Amino acid sequence: MDTVKLFTVLLICASLMLITEAQLTFTPAWGKRSQGAMGINPLGSTFGQDACKTPVDSLLVIYRMIQAEAQKIVDCSQK
Repeated sequence: MDTVKLFTVLLICASLMLITEAQLTFTPAWGKRSQGAMGINPLGSTFGQDACKTPVDSLLVIYRMIQAEAQKIVDCSQK
């Protein structure tokens, strides 16, 4: 009986796969050819070497969060 149910489910899935269609549409702001990839931000500012730099403040916040979690682990392991 379980084999019949499994076969039925597989048959339904296979038939759905055969009758299903999909359309993929790319927007102009997608991929390598988009304006953002060419160094122009849609909002008007330009990207350059600065786009890859991480602000120091963000790194400090992440570092402090990691330190706080590490301290919690050390405190829990001492108990």
